[in-house]
Amino acid sequence: MFTSYLRIAWRNLWKQKVFAAVNVAGMSIAICAALLLSLTAYKEWSYDDFQQKRDHIYQLYREDHRTNGTHISKSFSEPMAGVLRKEVPGVKHVTRIGGDNLFVRYKDKSIYLDVQMTDPDYLQMFSFPLQKGNAHTALDRLDQLVLTQGAAASLFSQDDPIGKTVEINIGDQWKPFVVSAVADNIPDNSSISFEALIRFENVEDYAAIRNDWHTSSYPVMLEVAPAVSMATLRKDLVPVAHKYMGDLIKDLTGMGGTPDEDGEFLRIRTIPLKDLHLSPYSVFGTGLNPFYPWMMLMLACLITGIACVNFINLSIARSFTRGSEIGLRKALGAMDRQLMLQFWSEAFLLCFISLLLSLLLATLLLPYYNATFKHDLSFRLFQNGWLILGTAATFFGITLLAGGYPAWKIARVNIIQVLKGKLNLSGSGGVRNGLIVFQFMVAALLISCTVIIWQQLNFIRATPLGYNTTQVISIPVGNAPQQALTAIRNRLASEPSVESITASTLNLGIGKDGSSGNWTLGFDYKGNHVNTQAMVVDYDYAKTLGLTLLAGRDFSRQYGADTTGVVINEQMAKQLGEKDPLNIVYNANGNDYHVIGVVKDYHFESLRKKIEPLMLSISASARKSYLFVKVNTNHPAATMDRISAIWKEIDPLTKSDPSFLDENTDRLYRQEARFSKIFMSGAVLAILISCMGLFAIAVLVMAQRRKEVGIRKVLGASVSSIVMLLSKDFLKLVLIAVLAATPVSWYLMQRWLNGFALHVEIQWWMFAGVCGLAVLIALATTSLQAVKAALANPVESLKVD
Repeated sequence: MFTSYLRIAWRNLWKQKVFAAVNVAGMSIAICAALLLSLTAYKEWSYDDFQQKRDHIYQLYREDHRTNGTHISKSFSEPMAGVLRKEVPGVKHVTRIGGDNLFVRYKDKSIYLDVQMTDPDYLQMFSFPLQKGNAHTALDRLDQLVLTQGAAASLFSQDDPIGKTVEINIGDQWKPFVVSAVADNIPDNSSISFEALIRFENVEDYAAIRNDWHTSSYPVMLEVAPAVSMATLRKDLVPVAHKYMGDLIKDLTGMGGTPDEDGEFLRIRTIPLKDLHLSPYSVFGTGLNPFYPWMMLMLACLITGIACVNFINLSIARSFTRGSEIGLRKALGAMDRQLMLQFWSEAFLLCFISLLLSLLLATLLLPYYNATFKHDLSFRLFQNGWLILGTAATFFGITLLAGGYPAWKIARVNIIQVLKGKLNLSGSGGVRNGLIVFQFMVAALLISCTVIIWQQLNFIRATPLGYNTTQVISIPVGNAPQQALTAIRNRLASEPSVESITASTLNLGIGKDGSSGNWTLGFDYKGNHVNTQAMVVDYDYAKTLGLTLLAGRDFSRQYGADTTGVVINEQMAKQLGEKDPLNIVYNANGNDYHVIGVVKDYHFESLRKKIEPLMLSISASARKSYLFVKVNTNHPAATMDRISAIWKEIDPLTKSDPSFLDENTDRLYRQEARFSKIFMSGAVLAILISCMGLFAIAVLVMAQRRKEVGIRKVLGASVSSIVMLLSKDFLKLVLIAVLAATPVSWYLMQRWLNGFALHVEIQWWMFAGVCGLAVLIALATTSLQAVKAALANPVESLKVD
């Protein structure tokens, strides 16, 4: 029987090609968009789902409740790992994690590998299966090395790596390591990744930090027994904080910090491994907003909902032309459920065709989608049976939503009315109008959000940061050997476009190596606790970056004592509380420093934050991970290519390219830029699908009012008055939609803007512009049919029954 319904449905749809085409086009585009957006959300939520102990592994972070708010620290001192093992009930394994891209060589082959320095517990905590070796003994000795399959293939080709000795450059010293195990390649949905593992004791500064409770440099992760809940673990960490961080708690109390709801000034918090990817406090996160996958899913639902609205409106409107068919079926004894099944089968057939077209469209658009939104999606995700089941359930849900209501509405019409030729779907006009309002409300909401995000991004790019971004190139040198750094400095010094060169432990913005960070230092000065961001730099730092010196001087090679000198910013000077901070001396981290200069505040971090206190110091022993090169050129692209070529010539294995600082600062807001693209794309799709439906509805409405138009023309109505009469009902609906969307978009965007220390103000004209745009789009969509109806010959119009 259902096959018969499908055949009849196909014939009916073939007779109504225009409406079928509008529905199929709208649904295909919507399902394609929803499919890509849903895959994005699923990919983000699938991170670390292969980890067998993901519910029992946590990363620790620290909350300091200060006077000016809560400060987050993601690192702990080195002795903390041993304390957690011994003093926290239920802890099974603990690991510290350090490392970087390090230079690795075997015989005549040299490559950079992502070397992670961990404790022996690492391979017992995480589900990284070993192809060769034993997880319990692979990191027993300090000279043991674990490689991934890909790293082993790069170093040894087809040879068996077990037992082979390789060398790793750590702190400009080559250290031998013996390969003890080979792990599977890391899945692409893993928050934690590595190419090689060695023991944590191999970190460059281990001798200095091994018993130091005042230096926090590395993240800590732990695994607890299944019986230990996260709430219990957090409670058990409180006495650890009191016992080993008492000095810091005392400082926070003395500074007038605001305790949390339990009266604690310092808290050790936890992040479950399953939440690591999207947590803002994770050291392994991407910086992606936790709301991002939900936003993808909501946008998918909204776009699909708009297409379903079109389907419902067109199905109900098209039923006015099928009165004879419905009446005949009812007169011959057709039951309501049979009529419902007939009309629903038409909806199913349309949706199924749309699904096939959307799969083809998604396959074609996937590479472009990945490139535009910086994703790495593939249809391999459908290897998960639950995802296929969810997609199928969603598809049937869409067919029920889009076809169910029209089928129910049409099947329940009064047979007497139908046989009299008066098909009256009472209330259908109100439903139709409400659905049109919903469509344009979604479109107006997305357009408003896009406009405000775009304005904020332009504001960020135009805001002076206090340093030179357009003429300074950042070169990520990572852990390159010292001789390579000396060589690049000498080569660049001879380039005519290069004005000055400096270096720093930290980058400005986010370079092409993808890294960013900060280092917080706390100390007491005259009874007050001072917290500051600290950065180790090289000579000519202020000169190269164009910082404004307000007092004192910059670092100079003419002063040998500058190794104990510091240059501070205005915020740091305020924290010290001295009218004239020059030449004052303070002790921080066991070292005495004296202030030699004060620079004007500059935004060394994102504009999401207020400018914090900053201390710049000089240290010959500290490794500088970034070079900054100030250039004077009229051909920045050619200059960049030249500097990149020089660096690759000196270090051909480098993985990261140089970039201008304005590119780096743009990367700080790539999430906002991504949101802007997504909202814009969603708005375009919403408007496109809404206009398709509005156009088809306009065709039907004009056809139904054809006789009315003829009478009005005979009575002397002008073309313009008729066009306005036919269009104004639609324009009213659009205006209502925009007015309804305005407070919602204002609330959402105001909350988003509050995440920036500096942001634009939402202006009334933004929403007025959106309103005008929506009205123009609706008018352009409906006016063509309105003009056509107004210009029709009234004689022909009056012949309509």
